[in-house]
Amino acid sequence: MSSLDDGSNWADYAPRLQKAMGARGLWRHVEGKATVPKPYELVNGIQVLQDGKTKATEDQIERKEMKLMEFERQEYFAQHINLSTTSTHLGAKIKGLTTAKEMWDVVKAETTTKSTLYILNAEEQLANMKLYDDEDSQTHLSEIKNHFEIMLRRHDNLISIGSTISNSQFNTIIMSSIPESYRPTLQTITAAERANKISGIQSQCIKPDDLIAFLIEEAQHRVIIEQRGKAAESVLAAHARGRSRKRKPKEEFSKSESKDACENCNKPGHPRSECWSKGGGKEGQGPKWKKKNKTESVTVAADNNEGDLLAFACTSGYPNAAETIQVPSLRTRVYVDSLVN
Repeated sequence: MSSLDDGSNWADYAPRLQKAMGARGLWRHVEGKATVPKPYELVNGIQVLQDGKTKATEDQIERKEMKLMEFERQEYFAQHINLSTTSTHLGAKIKGLTTAKEMWDVVKAETTTKSTLYILNAEEQLANMKLYDDEDSQTHLSEIKNHFEIMLRRHDNLISIGSTISNSQFNTIIMSSIPESYRPTLQTITAAERANKISGIQSQCIKPDDLIAFLIEEAQHRVIIEQRGKAAESVLAAHARGRSRKRKPKEEFSKSESKDACENCNKPGHPRSECWSKGGGKEGQGPKWKKKNKTESVTVAADNNEGDLLAFACTSGYPNAAETIQVPSLRTRVYVDSLVN
């Protein structure tokens, strides 16, 4: 990661560089806190200890040289990281410096010391950030995470270069940047804060990090709701396909029946050449079924001119019979009609 000249990524660059150098034991060189080992003093061409009299042994001289070499190695390594993680413009300014601390001080000053006009422009850029809804909730979740990541980085950079944006102002910028569909969620947050004030509970405004986490959680909930809806639609579609396989449409039935029906008797199951009905290829050749005696229904009507009326029903084995029966005492006429099937 490299530091940008405009300082737009300073808040992210500085802590990352510090952690990387600290892991290698180089940060003390950047801060100027690393102690430079002092070589033994030469007296008459002989290296002596601190008392200026005792001659240093070969082992002592070798250990001292190893410490000096390790210090120089770490110092040059820290300088190399400073040069390799800055722009060409900044690199030209720091390449002639002799210590990692001098280099770091110049880089920090160049990236964090900005004019008031520059800070105002950066604040306006942050305030104008907008996020729009997406029909796909999963895509929207990715976009809102990236949106807030950029917002946090810009806010941290502004603070590092001298901006005075408060948490309350930053929360307002966050709320203004998200789609209108989040308005019910924001109303819930603001209503809770208002209720605390009315009840006299002393509470600070919600932190920007907590507000962002709350909004991302809402976006994740939308993904879950959409997935549930798609799953339900899939189940219904599968059920509908299963029913369509089991049951033919009425049109299909009528078509199949019309194709299989006999042209002579219009009954399904045989062609005209095999039809037993009149006009068919095998007219009269069907099996002889045992015929049952046909029953006749009797309709009785009584003339009720005088006296008591009598109505009764009977059956007869004689077809096409119709006769009148006189019952003198009742003066009733009975009509017997036969129904021939």
